Amino acid sequence: MKKVLELKNREKIIFRHIKKSDVEGVWDNFNEVIEEGIYIPVFYPVRTQLEKESWYHNIKKENEICFIAELPERNPPYNIIGHCEISNSEWDAASHVGLLGIIVKRKYRDLGIGRNLIDIAIKASKHLNHKEKIILSCFSNNERAKHLYKKLGFRIIGIRKNQFYIDSNYYDETLMEIWIDDYLKNKEIEIFLMDI
Repeated sequence: MKKVLELKNREKIIFRHIKKSDVEGVWDNFNEVIEEGIYIPVFYPVRTQLEKESWYHNIKKENEICFIAELPERNPPYNIIGHCEISNSEWDAASHVGLLGIIVKRKYRDLGIGRNLIDIAIKASKHLNHKEKIILSCFSNNERAKHLYKKLGFRIIGIRKNQFYIDSNYYDETLMEIWIDDYLKNKEIEIFLMDI
């Protein structure tokens, strides 16, 4: 599965399945977001090759979904500007549930890249991994993320109060979910309305 998006500045973004050669770029982006200190409840960047490669091998071994957003005219690792992963639940009885995580490089936010990554990943998890529901969480004060998720059809199902403690402050965590069949049905309605 591959998709191309042209930005207003004429840069082309390719959305595709992850390859082993993308690992450095993915982790560079992840570490950059950690350094921002406001979107991920992780304190330390991932630096060792063992950690990075273990993550990639686990995705392949567990048949999880991971799509990347690539600027094809750049050389690795600078070609990767975002990724979206839908991992499997740790519980046997929740094999129909996928856990979504997404990162987009700061300079490329609010351009439709995150929305496209999530759209592709949700559709792929239905068709390739037979997922029925996608769950996610984010900091409750991350209005940009919540706006995007709601626009895609995710609904808030709960708040974990004071879930994270960072720099002497507590932060709430917002929990969200979407049923994939509802998501796909809404996509069909959008396409139908565009044709009218």
